[in-house]
Amino acid sequence: MVYIPNLHHDKQRLLALLTADLTSAQLDRIQGLFGIGATSRSPYPAEELFIEDKREWSNLSHADLMRAYPEQDPLLVIDSHTPHDGGIWYIEGFATADDVANGLAESLNTLYKIRMDIRDVVMQFVSYSVANTHISNDLWHVNVHIPIPDDFEQKTLFCSGSNHIRERYNDPTWVIATPDELEDSTTLEAVGSIIPRPEIVYRVKRDIARQAGLESKWMVASDAPNECELPDGTNLTFPPGSKVLQSEYDPDVAIPVYKRPIGSL
Repeated sequence: MVYIPNLHHDKQRLLALLTADLTSAQLDRIQGLFGIGATSRSPYPAEELFIEDKREWSNLSHADLMRAYPEQDPLLVIDSHTPHDGGIWYIEGFATADDVANGLAESLNTLYKIRMDIRDVVMQFVSYSVANTHISNDLWHVNVHIPIPDDFEQKTLFCSGSNHIRERYNDPTWVIATPDELEDSTTLEAVGSIIPRPEIVYRVKRDIARQAGLESKWMVASDAPNECELPDGTNLTFPPGSKVLQSEYDPDVAIPVYKRPIGSL
């Protein structure tokens, strides 16, 4: 079987505090919506939602919750409105002195937070983490403008507008394939679409790619390492001639797999 590193990565756990009485079915629905977003980039999500019961904190402000979990970025909050609007509060943290000086926030008590569609949490988390965008940009789309005030009412749920199912698996992945799983070509038809044009290209054989939920496309490849260490400490070895190549998931074949983390509501 083709080695797909995504299958073996530790997941990034995002913490959500439950501050309202919700039914088991409603909690299942929340996990399901999160899973739709988490598997939009890959059928094997890198993130998981851990819901912690904090219903006794329902009277606390978002600022109080953030102070209780100062290391959490983001801190997510599920409230009584979540089952009705499919939204969740995404809290990034308090503004800094530089933010205030630069006119981004009203004061040091300003919270960078936004209520968003649960399906968008993972996508926005990744975008914020790599600085593709800032939470203040998304707040502008829901009519909360800079400087972000200490207290504001968000009347519109932020939605990215993405179709997480129709547009899923846009992110490529890297795989390691052994010689018997690969085929190569030097024909103009195979190498012609790649710039700069390589001398040889490789692809995972169609039947093997399909079993792994991948598309079989000609790609430039590099030599694979002799072995790699798995998260459990064991080593996986590869025979000579194995290659590392970029691949794409086939949305018609790859089945998204999201599981509620153990211990989560």
